[in-house]
Amino acid sequence: MKRSAIMVRDVWQALDEHFPFGHREDWDNVGILVGDPNAPVRTVAIALTATSAVLKDLKRRRADLLVTHHPVTFSPLKSIRPDNSASVAAYELLRAGIAAISAHTNVDAAPRGVSYVMAHRLGLGDIRPLMPGVPSSDSCRIVVFVPETHAEAVIDAVDSAGGARIGGYLRCSFRSGGTGSFMGKAGTSPYAGSAGREERVEETRIETVAPGSLVPRILDAVRREHPYEEPVIDVIPLRSGALGGGIGAIGEFAAPISLDDAFETVRRRLLPEWIKAAGPRGKTVRRVAVVGGSGGEFLGAARGAGADLFVTGDVKYHQAIDAEAIGISVADIGHASGEKWILPEFRRILLRRFGTDIAVRIIGEKEPLRLVLRGDHREG
Repeated sequence: MKRSAIMVRDVWQALDEHFPFGHREDWDNVGILVGDPNAPVRTVAIALTATSAVLKDLKRRRADLLVTHHPVTFSPLKSIRPDNSASVAAYELLRAGIAAISAHTNVDAAPRGVSYVMAHRLGLGDIRPLMPGVPSSDSCRIVVFVPETHAEAVIDAVDSAGGARIGGYLRCSFRSGGTGSFMGKAGTSPYAGSAGREERVEETRIETVAPGSLVPRILDAVRREHPYEEPVIDVIPLRSGALGGGIGAIGEFAAPISLDDAFETVRRRLLPEWIKAAGPRGKTVRRVAVVGGSGGEFLGAARGAGADLFVTGDVKYHQAIDAEAIGISVADIGHASGEKWILPEFRRILLRRFGTDIAVRIIGEKEPLRLVLRGDHREG
């Protein structure tokens, strides 16, 4: 029996199960950003960013779908032209008929996202979020009142639409019982009883959570499964609500090591093109905090969590000075050198789901910044 074709939306769903796209920062742009969700996919290219080098690679070795960590399009576009740096990637992909999925802060905040993968490669133990359950102004509580007989169908609907997820847990809900009452006007078709007569039904109150961006889709799914003509559904915005996961990771080496050995471990395990160090020298390192990408702003959180060393990228001048003042050593490995380790995880997820029905390759990238050391008269 011939298997149905894999589509762009199937790849999106496979990634969504591990890194829910709804669990993104409010300012971010993630999901299927270019192309037809129903387009067939046989080949996938994975890259950190849709750079000019990546686009050139795709011209040499075409793919049906490009999966990136950084959004292919970020801000709203007023035009899609090849002479506009904000839209050139979308222009080239559309011209070539290549769809694009971007998974950004939803991956950063996932329980086993970018920072976790980096911490695991460093050999840290007892890895947990540096800042657990970082609040999002986008999260909502959804409350549904439904006859007991249809409670599971409603939970199934919420789950299928991407709701009821907290961190690595699915189908998260609280249920309580009670009695619902209603009386339909003339012309209505009540689920129980008849119009013009007050009815009482044993109901289940289901409470769950979801990102605000998914609420319309979840409400549609719930209404399709709910037996009432007019179901009662409450949507409550949560101030500083959190949907699990968190920012960064923190863990410990099996035994204390010198700072020089810790830097060497970072060099061997994460393979950065360079390391810029800040903070105290000659320390002993046991606890290490990690934030992939640009993480200098989380220096205080790393020190507050008791980290001896903070591994991140894009550390600014005053943040480096602060590191010395508060007594935490820093290894700045650049932006791409940390985040690139999520790309093999994307590949593993897709190959586990689709096997040999899909070909997946990673397009490697280098740090856009280069170090020119004293005495160097040329760049290699």
